[in-house]
This record gives sequence, structure tokens and C-alpha cells, in this order.
Amino acid sequence: MFFKKFFILRNATLWLMCFLFFAFQSTLYAANKSLTILYTNDMHAHLFSRIESRVSSTRKVGGFANLATLVKSFKKESDTTIYLDAGDYFSGPYIGPLTRGRAVIESMNLLGLDATCIGNHEFDYGWENMLSQFERAEFPIFNGNIFFEGTDDLFWENPYAIIKKGNVNIGVIGLIGEFAFYNAVNSKMVKGLEARDEQRYLQKYIGELRPVTDLVVLIVHHGVPRRQLNEGMSNVERNLYSDLMLAKNVDGLDVIVSGHMHQGTSDALVSNGTVIVSTNAYTSELGKLDIQIDTTKGQITSYSNKLISIFDDEIKDDPAMVSEIGHWKKEVQGFADRRLAISKRKLVRAYDKESNMGNLFADALLQYDPSIDLALVNSGALRQNIDEGPVTKGDLVSTFPFPNKLVLVKLKGSRLRAIFDHAAKMTNGVLQVSKGTRYAFEAGKGVQEISINGRRLEDEKLYWVASSDFVVEGGDGYSEFGHAVERVDTGKKIVDVVEDFLVQERIYYPVYEERLVIK
Repeated sequence: MFFKKFFILRNATLWLMCFLFFAFQSTLYAANKSLTILYTNDMHAHLFSRIESRVSSTRKVGGFANLATLVKSFKKESDTTIYLDAGDYFSGPYIGPLTRGRAVIESMNLLGLDATCIGNHEFDYGWENMLSQFERAEFPIFNGNIFFEGTDDLFWENPYAIIKKGNVNIGVIGLIGEFAFYNAVNSKMVKGLEARDEQRYLQKYIGELRPVTDLVVLIVHHGVPRRQLNEGMSNVERNLYSDLMLAKNVDGLDVIVSGHMHQGTSDALVSNGTVIVSTNAYTSELGKLDIQIDTTKGQITSYSNKLISIFDDEIKDDPAMVSEIGHWKKEVQGFADRRLAISKRKLVRAYDKESNMGNLFADALLQYDPSIDLALVNSGALRQNIDEGPVTKGDLVSTFPFPNKLVLVKLKGSRLRAIFDHAAKMTNGVLQVSKGTRYAFEAGKGVQEISINGRRLEDEKLYWVASSDFVVEGGDGYSEFGHAVERVDTGKKIVDVVEDFLVQERIYYPVYEERLVIK
């Protein structure tokens, strides 16, 4: 009898121990969760694959059909996979601008997106147009810090959401940086709106999401281009400095997916426990961040990140996307294929030096009116090279995808000098200038020499300057245009002025003339 009771007691103890062990394992499993974050940023209407010299000179990369295939394949592998985008999907190759973003939004519906935020280029055709196009979106779009001016009413009443993937509850917040909003948007296109401090609103939304989620992710469009600071930093750290500082100054944020800087991060950055990632833009790659989360501690315990190059010859096109983007290409093809001229050399853009593309645009503006002394083009407005040979309307729109208009202003030479000083700081790229104008500078240290039509710039003399309304309104930090003593709004689109110039030329010979000298 004694032995029988002993065996019963022993078996009960073993069963209890097994129960406690499996209960512990179950609790441990519940406390540790995994999540894959797929991410893109700055897609800029790159619906089709193309040669991207930064990646390969012979193999096409990118495109929505390849991207859709990749996203679907990763989501099929795991139900704890989320796909996020950090803004700037409008304004790029001609299909985007010619449809004012509609082709992009309707194609994005097939990408498998779980959420995106608003970038500065979503405003390129006006905020009313943006709202109209967003009505077509079948995926969430977040922004929590753009308001109707002088009110507490959010312009876009969708600051964040909780997205459930498998057993993981993810708080996703969308914001735009004040700098990106005010420095990189045509002020006319956001009249009546204002962006407010992203850090303040981020902390507010984290406080609301942290208690009810497993982790909090920010998709944000912000940054300051080419910051000349902190010499000890790498290029990645310098370009994503705004993200590092934002993460440092808030608590409770797990991940930042960042856009605006076009800066890839195969090795993710970490600041204040926040993992920061971004791609090199234009759908050339898909980011993949795998993370492990300890839900009892409310933190990421480990992660791995990589950027997957999207090579067209390695990935099978998604059939539904091929049909969708093919439809939009046919919609605009007749207009886009119209030939304007023949270029005898490749037209190449550049951000930090003279470009023959910049010379073309500046010379076209100069020729608009004989009273113009010089024309200025911000390098960031030129978005795509044009191959030697026929130049079409589509090529021109892809190169300059914005509806910016030509403005003439009369400025004192001293104000013009300050404008060139700002260009020399390289925070927003150099200014491309028209023939007859030459300036020299040491990068980051201000302009040293300026001459116009063979004569040194005179501080007290008045000059007629041609540029885009974006620049004249203070875009890219060119606030000195606000001191113009006279202004003429031509109402003519920049792209149309350049088109008229090319049609008249018929055969165009691109030139480099040392108009800009970096010492």
C-alpha cells in the first residue's frame, strides 16, 4: 500500500513538474515575439525597372512589378511580416506627374503595403490634389503633425494605428519633419497648412500606443540634406543625423523607418535603443528588418537588417502589377513620346557640381526674355538623366516632374551674393547657372568669386534673375529672394520653357563650361 501511494505521489509530482515546465515555456514563448519589417522610402513614381548606375551599369533594377513579387513572397513565408513605406511616392518618371499621382496610388494598391506616411513630394500638385488621390488608396496613410494653419485640426486625421500581424501588435505612427515640409515644398502648394514639431507629437503618440502594443514603429519623412557637421561621423550617420537626434530625444520608440534622405542603411543605426533603417530610394532595393521582441520588458532584444537589391533579371514580375502599370503607360504614351529635339551627348544631372543638364535648363530660362541677366536652377529639381539621341516630352517631364513656374525678380547684387553663399554651403545642393555666369567657392565655406557676363558682381547693382517659383518662394533655403525689389510671375511652367527652347534648337549640344568651380 505504501509503495502504491509513493508511486502515485511520484507520478503526480512528475506531471506537475511537466505542467510547470511547459507552462513556463509557453509563457516564455508568449513573452518573446518575432517580426519582419519590410520597408521602402522615396519610391518617386519609379513604376518600371531601369538602369541605376549606382547599382549596375548593365542590369535593370527596381520597378513595382518586381517589388510586388518580393513583398508577396516574404509575406507568404510568415504572418508576422509588415510592409511600411516612408513617403515620397509622387513626382518621378513622367507617368507619376502626368497623372498627378493617380497612377502611383492605384499601383501602390497592389504592392501589399500595410502603411505609409506623407512625404514632401505628395504636395507637389497641391494639397487638394493630394487629398483627392489619397481617396483612391486601399492602404493606410498616416500623418500626425500637419495642421490647418492656426487651428488644432489635423489636416490628415490619421496619425497612427495599431496593426496586428500574427501574435504581434504594432503601433505605427506617421510624421513629416518641419524642415522637409518648409524647405522642400513649394509654399503655394501648402497654403493654409502648417507642420508642427515632430518630436513633440511623436512623444505624445508613443505615450498613447506604448501601453497597448508590443512595439512602436515610426515611419517619418524628414532630414537635412548633406549636413556639413560632426566630422567624426560616417556619411550614413551624417545623412540620418535627424533620425539619430529624434530617437535620442524621445522614450519608448522601437524602430524608425526613415525617408527623404535617399540614404541606405544595410547596417542599421541605433540611438537610445531605437533601430533606424532606410533605403537608397527609387525602388532599387527592399529593406528587410528582422527583430525579436521581449514583450515583458517592452524592448527589442535582437535584430538583423539587410537591403535586398531588386534586380529585374532575378525576379519574376507580378502579373497583376504588370497589367496595372502597363495600363497607365498606355494612357500617357502618345503625349510622352512626342519628340522635341536631338541631343548630341548624354544629359547628366549633378547635385554638387556643374552639370550639362543644369546648363540646359538655366540657358533655357535665360533665353525667355532679353532683360534677364542670369538664370538659376536648384540642382535638386533635376531628377533624371537623358540619353544621347531623341529627347521626348516624357524625358523632359521625368527630368523635371514639378509644375513649378518661371518667375523673374530684380535683386541687389548683395542679395545675390548671399544666395550664392547659401548654395556654396551645400546643404541643398549647388545652383546651376546660365551661360555668362560663373562662381567659385570652397565647399561649405561660402562663395569666393562671382562674375556675370564677364564682370564681377556689384553689391549695389540691380540684376534681373530668372528661376522657379519654388526657389523664389524660399524653397531649399533661398530666403534672400524675399528681398526682391521687383517681381514678375510669368505663369509659364519651367518644363514648357525648356521644351520651347529645345524645339527651337532642334539639335542640342550639351556643354560643360566651368560655370561653377569648387576650389
